[in-house]
Amino acid sequence: MKFFAIKAQFFLSYGVLGSLAPLLALILRDSKDFDARQIGITLAASSIGMLFSPAIMTFLADRNFDTRKILRAIFLFTAIALVAVYFLKDPIPVTIAWAAYSIIFIPTLPLLDGYYFSSVREQGKPAGGQPDSYQFIRAWGSAGFMVPAIALFFILDSKTSAIQALWCAITWCALAFAGTYYLHPCEIKQPVTKQTPTRLAMRAMFSRTTLPMCAGLFLVYVGANCYYPYISVFFSDEIGIDLKWIPMISALGVVIEIGYLLGLAPIRRLIKLKGIMVLGLGTMGARLALLTVFPTTTVSLLIQLFHGLEILAMFVVPVIYLDRVAGDSFRNSIQGAFTIVITVPARLIGFLLAGEIAHAYSSREVILTSALLAFISMLLILTCFKPSSSNIEVKNEPDGDLYNHGSE
Repeated sequence: MKFFAIKAQFFLSYGVLGSLAPLLALILRDSKDFDARQIGITLAASSIGMLFSPAIMTFLADRNFDTRKILRAIFLFTAIALVAVYFLKDPIPVTIAWAAYSIIFIPTLPLLDGYYFSSVREQGKPAGGQPDSYQFIRAWGSAGFMVPAIALFFILDSKTSAIQALWCAITWCALAFAGTYYLHPCEIKQPVTKQTPTRLAMRAMFSRTTLPMCAGLFLVYVGANCYYPYISVFFSDEIGIDLKWIPMISALGVVIEIGYLLGLAPIRRLIKLKGIMVLGLGTMGARLALLTVFPTTTVSLLIQLFHGLEILAMFVVPVIYLDRVAGDSFRNSIQGAFTIVITVPARLIGFLLAGEIAHAYSSREVILTSALLAFISMLLILTCFKPSSSNIEVKNEPDGDLYNHGSE
């Protein structure tokens, strides 16, 4: 029952993202009259404050500040910020409100990841769970991401109606807020250490075994943040897909993604952790390149067959690996540190880059740039990343060895 509450929280929290992510650029362009450069600046501005909020929130969680209370505050203030975005008209206030939403909400995902892994160590694995059963919990997040598309299909009836997606996200915030009251308290039994959780997490991330993965993911995250906000613009302008169908296409990819998540264990046995990352990043580059060469509705549907591999490579396997190399005293903080060092700077650069490319050329060139970055990331991880086979050992001494050797 306790793990069902965690699954439900993943479902509800990812529902907030699923309400907005498929329509990001269209909301600002068609409902707020932003041009491509303004969209890039607004989305990038929302990333600046994220350099601090995940570290602060996950640090508090590792210091046994109640994660449930942190999440309640996040959902409350996220809803307030989205209401402000809906009613504001001028570019600067809209940018500030959108930045507030992003800064407040972004710690949710590393907090949920850290909360789950801490719960596993406190209570044991869920019934039927495997050592890496995170993927089964994460599948609930994917389901929650997908469900808002169904509601949006009936709500969206014109280009300017994209703004109604904000009310869908606000509703999911309210549900997620209520869901935190069903989560159990999770107290971290901390080993004695002289160092802060954030410092230990940074040392683990920049160890010679983990750094190549982080560098490769940084590049592909730049690419992902280039294409994902603009994929809706590409579907609308280049292919001519009606607005209400765009979230449904995204939902199709998520349905298939759930199959990949549930099948992670046999996939991993077959091609190992590194193989999943290489294959996922390679297929990401290939499917984006294919879409730009053949911009048709049929191709936009077919490429969703491989969306799940991209998610495994970028957002599931890295989380599992980071937990593997984390110590109990910084299990939340390593997820937050990865967010502020890799995810957030990549968002900022990706959004700005996409805005400038779309302003100078079109959304097609944005998608091509993302494909190129995915291929470069794949090659970097293929040639340089050698996964550690066991937990990183973090000692109290400043010069303590941070890693063991071996590969999966």
